[in-house]
Amino acid sequence: MRRWSKGLNTWNWVAFFFPLFWFGYRKMYKPIFSIVGVIIVINLLVTVLGIDEVIFNAVMKFAVSFTVGITGNNFYRRHALKRIREMSESNISDVELLKNEIQLQGGTSWKGALGSFVLVGISLLIVMTMLKFVPSINQVTELELDSNIESEIIQVLEGNILALENENMDEYMSKVYTHAEQTTFAEIKKMLSDIFEDFDLAYELRDFEFLSISEQEVKVRVTQITTLVEGENFRDNESIFIHTLKPQKEEWKFFDSEVESIKYLAEDQSLVSNAETIPNYSSYIPTLKAPSMFDFFIEDKIDVNNDGILETISFRGGAIGGSSYLNENVEIVVEFDGLEITPLTLSAENAPILYFYDINQDGWMEIFFETGARIIGTEMYEFTPDGLAKVTTLNGSVEKFTPYEIITSEYNYVFDKSLIVNPWIVPV
Repeated sequence: MRRWSKGLNTWNWVAFFFPLFWFGYRKMYKPIFSIVGVIIVINLLVTVLGIDEVIFNAVMKFAVSFTVGITGNNFYRRHALKRIREMSESNISDVELLKNEIQLQGGTSWKGALGSFVLVGISLLIVMTMLKFVPSINQVTELELDSNIESEIIQVLEGNILALENENMDEYMSKVYTHAEQTTFAEIKKMLSDIFEDFDLAYELRDFEFLSISEQEVKVRVTQITTLVEGENFRDNESIFIHTLKPQKEEWKFFDSEVESIKYLAEDQSLVSNAETIPNYSSYIPTLKAPSMFDFFIEDKIDVNNDGILETISFRGGAIGGSSYLNENVEIVVEFDGLEITPLTLSAENAPILYFYDINQDGWMEIFFETGARIIGTEMYEFTPDGLAKVTTLNGSVEKFTPYEIITSEYNYVFDKSLIVNPWIVPV
């Protein structure tokens, strides 16, 4: 009565924060069913239209809470007057009996409040079911968008292959993502020049599998068959690539490519896996294995430049230093006819191993340095006019060598003639 005396629409904080609970507590059950019904219908429309239900529900909840908070007291007053009028117009003639009935029908109800929570829980289950099973227009649109992107990506991949077959450098490079730092772009161009000069290849794509699709990035796994049309020392193969493409200047371009696996085609054209075709060369590749991490000296004579003259290779590790977990004084020394190249000083985490193998078949061996049991990588070096220079670090320990390819415990690495790891083209 105190609130009603202040005016028609006075603020009610409990009705604002807990509108359905308040309706149930005040025995106004019809508004609860009405609001829950409207919420279910609106959520159905939201789901079908594909509107963000989280934002929409937050807005709708605030709207209901604000409306009930500012009109609830007046709504309750009208509800009470209506119920009193209905009971006054009933067949109850005894005034005292009528007052008792009015008092009984009025008041508050905790059962009604708890019942409102149960009803809200049921409505939430209904809404969640709708979200799960009712398709939205936006979902259909997203499916159509994905389908369009897939078609665009397949066209780019096929255009890429056509450019390779036609040895069209400009067309191929137009499909490569350009970074601010252009080293990778230049390396790919140089690699393609070597391939186009030495080989005539035929390509076939199959088994497109889209791993992720968005408007910013697409990852696709694709199988590529590459066969030699003209040239020498090329092994026909079936390779699986994972390509990452990103849009640039409104066109999809190759951002990155990873060789997942390579299988070589035997002469009868049946597929044979790497494990069956690539022997473990470590049994006869020049190899220097240190017996321990510290205080060792190994010397061997190896023809590292294929000139018929043996060079002296010294592999030694200093005495234990400040840390028993790392030897920072491991040296590789190479002497050419009395000319000693500046020693290469490295660190070892355990008994290290040294391999010599000519990966790019140019007559000069490359050196591969493993740090031993606690391997985190294999460092690769090449001979240059200025001495030994680092090429790259390979993940894992070396397992097998073959021309233009190194298989480690972690990955298959494919190189071109310039000792560049080849992420774009199958090995030569």
